[in-house]
Amino acid sequence: MSQIRRYLEALGEIGKDPRGGVSRPSMSTPDLEAREFVVSLMKELHLKTFYDLAGNLIGVREGESDGPFVTTGSHIDSVMNGGIFDGALGVMGALEVVRELNEDMVRTRRPIAVIVFTDEEGNAYTPFLGSKYFAGLLRPTDLEGFRGLYSGNPFPKDFEEFSKRTKATRIDRFVGNVAHHVELHVEQGPVLESMGKEIGVVTGIVGVQRLWITFKGRQSHAGTTPMNMRRDPMIPAARTILAVRRETKKVEEAVGTVGLLDVTPNVMNVISGQVTVGVDIRSLEAEDMKAIKEAVLNEATEAAAEEKVQVGYKELFEEPVKCSEEVVSKIESSAKKLGLSYMRMPSRALHDTQVMASVAKVGMIFVPSKGGVSHAPDEYTDWEQVEKGVKLLKEVIMELSD
Repeated sequence: MSQIRRYLEALGEIGKDPRGGVSRPSMSTPDLEAREFVVSLMKELHLKTFYDLAGNLIGVREGESDGPFVTTGSHIDSVMNGGIFDGALGVMGALEVVRELNEDMVRTRRPIAVIVFTDEEGNAYTPFLGSKYFAGLLRPTDLEGFRGLYSGNPFPKDFEEFSKRTKATRIDRFVGNVAHHVELHVEQGPVLESMGKEIGVVTGIVGVQRLWITFKGRQSHAGTTPMNMRRDPMIPAARTILAVRRETKKVEEAVGTVGLLDVTPNVMNVISGQVTVGVDIRSLEAEDMKAIKEAVLNEATEAAAEEKVQVGYKELFEEPVKCSEEVVSKIESSAKKLGLSYMRMPSRALHDTQVMASVAKVGMIFVPSKGGVSHAPDEYTDWEQVEKGVKLLKEVIMELSD
């Protein structure tokens, strides 16, 4: 059995859910145990091990110079009933690279840092809490405003519990200059497997436009209210859902989803009083997302007016990020050197790497996901593919840190 498999399967036992998969939200008891496991591995590998005020774990392998750093890593928090590869591969793969560099007695010119980012999934506090703090996009005072979905505690209280348990050294913030950041990750989609490719060379990470569109009508009896006297918020909601699909299909490479429908009172024999539609639009082009958003909101407004219901919306926008052509080229040339088949592709899922792009040149390496499944107990990547991804990560890290 390979060392990377031992790492991943051992981590996968922490937070194992009897309902299936792994449930390891950030700063939960299983997450704290997983952090202890990672810190112990870092120390075994002779990494100088730190944690900052956001709970990011940072393992430093010294180079011949003091910097700038080459960083790699990912996250170990999971969605509820998730798989053992998402995020964890990037962390354990990075540690395996360090183990092999140590074993081969390789001395790099630049120092290398392996990072475990806090709450990438955003299930516990907020998406990218750790990477945003690492990149300087969140201040220490900002952390006080986040409250744990599962613990119910302010973030600083949960952080202090972690701080008591960890054997890493506390710092306020990592101050080293980062030149390049590379993340190894499972694709979380079906493209690589369907195209018969071993590696995805990520060219960029899509942005996300999220909308919560709320229609307020008049709740009433389903049997006694004539059709022409209704103010039914479900009607403009239905038209909005169809508009998301219609407008997104007009834009190549964009995807649009309605995965949330909140209906009040959600009773079969009652005309709803309020309906909220949750919309998720993704693209590498910000202007495309803006165009889809405007078309969907126009349809929602028009449909609401016809049904004589009120409409309003809230939104969240994450900018798309293009990967550094320098790093993309390094990944491609390294894949060729190792004889690995590859293709360029965007990432349609969000990752800490897009945040790191604000402070460094970034790139990502994808390995195939079996059946395209992720965020589920049966998430799986063949171990041979995992090992190929780690070999490629090692080659790229050596190139960038030389």
